[in-house]
Amino acid sequence: MQWTGLPVETVLGVAGFVAVFITLLYLLRLRKRRVQVPYSALWGRVLAEKKRQTDWWRRFKRLLSWLLFMIIAALISVAALGPRSADEVVEGRHLLIMLDTSASMGATDVTGGLNRFEVARNQALELLGSVGGDDRVMVALFNNRVMPLGPFVRETQPLEAALRAATLSSNATDFSQALSFARDSLRDRGQAELIVLSDGAGLQNLDLSELDPGEEVRVRHIAPGERSENLAITGFNARRYPSNRLDHEVFVEVTSTFDRPVDARLELLSEGRIIETLPLELGPQEVHRQFYPGQAFAGERLEARVRVTTGDAEDVFPLDDRAYAVLPRARKLRVQVVSTGNLFLEGPLLLNTHIEVTRVNPDRYDPQAEYDVTFFDNVAPALPTSGDLVFFNPPAEGSPFEIRGVDDEPILTDVASSHPLMRWINLQDLNIARASTFRREATDTAVASSFGQAVIVDRQLEDRRMIALGFDLRESDFPLRVAFPIFILNIIDYLAQDDVDLMYAFETGRSVHIPVPRNTEEARVTAPDGETRSAAIHRGEAVIYTDQPGFYVLTPGGGEPIAVAANLASPEESRIAPADLQLGEREVTRDAAGLVFERREIWIWLVLLAMGLLLLEWLTYNRRWTE
Repeated sequence: MQWTGLPVETVLGVAGFVAVFITLLYLLRLRKRRVQVPYSALWGRVLAEKKRQTDWWRRFKRLLSWLLFMIIAALISVAALGPRSADEVVEGRHLLIMLDTSASMGATDVTGGLNRFEVARNQALELLGSVGGDDRVMVALFNNRVMPLGPFVRETQPLEAALRAATLSSNATDFSQALSFARDSLRDRGQAELIVLSDGAGLQNLDLSELDPGEEVRVRHIAPGERSENLAITGFNARRYPSNRLDHEVFVEVTSTFDRPVDARLELLSEGRIIETLPLELGPQEVHRQFYPGQAFAGERLEARVRVTTGDAEDVFPLDDRAYAVLPRARKLRVQVVSTGNLFLEGPLLLNTHIEVTRVNPDRYDPQAEYDVTFFDNVAPALPTSGDLVFFNPPAEGSPFEIRGVDDEPILTDVASSHPLMRWINLQDLNIARASTFRREATDTAVASSFGQAVIVDRQLEDRRMIALGFDLRESDFPLRVAFPIFILNIIDYLAQDDVDLMYAFETGRSVHIPVPRNTEEARVTAPDGETRSAAIHRGEAVIYTDQPGFYVLTPGGGEPIAVAANLASPEESRIAPADLQLGEREVTRDAAGLVFERREIWIWLVLLAMGLLLLEWLTYNRRWTE
């Protein structure tokens, strides 16, 4: 038992005074007025006899009456002490409720037709309705960032209103940031409790022991969610072939969290129209990665959809069933050919409508000119300042490739068939009159060799690639073969594969920086849900926040619209199996038992009992049962 009312010394002093006062009142006898009546002597003898018979009973009733008032006084004194049970919380607590609003909380695997977020939010509202008057509460939403709804407050009604207005996000979860915020918020606060309402998706194999808020903080983790079945597109990307701007290569990663094999259907769409449908067979917990080459897209907006086709299987998390991408607008590659004239080399380049070819005589070659790729035919002048380089039969003087020797009628004995330059071609029967062999450096790869001596070399530097062929095209039958134009296009594809035509998929919950034309002062962005808002401009870039998957259209003031795509793209978030929060050896409570603030007001019952006894005394006195 603990006492939370008036000080004991004060109560004992007042109670002692009241007890003495009541006792004095009972000690004072009630003096009756004498009235002489006829035959008083006779009545006196009768009353004296009766008085002798009832005097002990009268004293006993007076003693009971005194004890009754003493009990009443004692009850009121104890009530003034504020008695409470020993296990009852009497001090105000600091409660921090962290509500997960990440994408996985949208899973519909809970009963009642709700999703995980709605269940967790209802639990948070119940907690707010059960806190005590001395408790201070803070509510914070978190996904990949933390959004507190206010400071620690006693009045919970504003928090309840803000909590009801909270919505689910399409972002991944950053538990480290959330727990770091909780640790800082609860530091040096008495009776602190942290309540995390989260499904724990993403907590698997995550060590958060360093973010333990401390032994003085009680931690609870309440995880909604019952199932883990989900089929997700966790990777979606595409790139345009530089040699054929109408042809694309698509990469798709599909993750299954089913515990059994399921069948699925993958659909590729361009500008909302289905262009490819592909069946998938996925094993338990399988991650399926697949390249789909040769995809012809007419538009810029690409979309991938996946859905389960197994009849008795259900995907309970539909948000990651779609992925989006935007192809940048096609531009022509600028290719420079430094040569005195070589139609064998220029022919395959000129026939490609996606390549802008400029032939330059070695006498007029300008190293400062900017091109994506420069071909050097039998010359090796000063290297240009930008772009990738291709050398055909480079001379020893000025060549970045050191010539090891010259072989007559070499035979290509070793060809790296897996190298991108060798895609779809065969050089084993190639006839060459004379070829130089190169001394390889650490960054060189021998694409084709003659008895161990490199004839075709690929060199990768930090800022460019360089390719060298050790023979003159006119001294071989290579230009007469079908493989030659393919080889030239392979060079273009290989050298241009890392340029801006590689399409990027932005992750939701991130800020995206998009270059805008100079002197742009304002821009507006239209989100996937149709909402249009202003975009911040900073140092020639528009900054937009991607809070939902889909296509965003940025319209700079007076400029052409620019489309970008955003996806969830989080394998951890798509693994929706509920997981428990682990803080090393620290005990984490898994439910809300004992969290509801309950105070048993014993003093009220004591006062009511005292009033009942007083009523009993009044009743017995008026009926002459007591005096």
